Amino acid sequence: MTQEQEQELGGLGAAEEALRQRPHRTGRLRRGYRTADVDAFLEHAERSVPARRLTAAQVRAVGFGSQFGGYDVEATDAVLARLEDRLARAERVRALAGGAQRQWAERHAALSAAVLGRLDEPDGERFPRARGLRRGYRPGDVDALCALLSEHFAGQGRLEAADVRAALFRPRRGRRGYRESPVDGFLDRVVELMTSHGS
Repeated sequence: MTQEQEQELGGLGAAEEALRQRPHRTGRLRRGYRTADVDAFLEHAERSVPARRLTAAQVRAVGFGSQFGGYDVEATDAVLARLEDRLARAERVRALAGGAQRQWAERHAALSAAVLGRLDEPDGERFPRARGLRRGYRPGDVDALCALLSEHFAGQGRLEAADVRAALFRPRRGRRGYRESPVDGFLDRVVELMTSHGS
């Protein structure tokens, strides 16, 4: 077995270990993630990780319903974050060992350009505004995180993917707020960049 294969298997083993840590449930009067949804996904992941049929991007995109007395949101998100990180590392090792260095580098360069290009936009103009009376994110909160991300990618600060995942923004309606979906999509790309390249 080559060193690269050992590293990939180590990453997959770490992913399987992350799946063994089930989240705890909330109190009966508090909302959490719907237990049936979470259990179904984690069981699917347990079957799929050893067969390499689950990707970090699929973990990042998963969503769950809610219920009273469900799984604690923060604890569940932490399990998913550990799983995503470990899968991303295994995917990188597998791609580089399989002779896909050029494709990996091109993907990383495109992702970096998209992220850094957005970060270079001026405060207050970085994302489109919410429409009508729809709820959006407070621009000052989003721009503050973007300032920290700019420092991180310039090597002047240190953020983890977990910091980005945990970011919360106060709501603003209509033109006073950034539209939620472009901000969420951007943060997904930031997390992908961090986890896939160890940034």
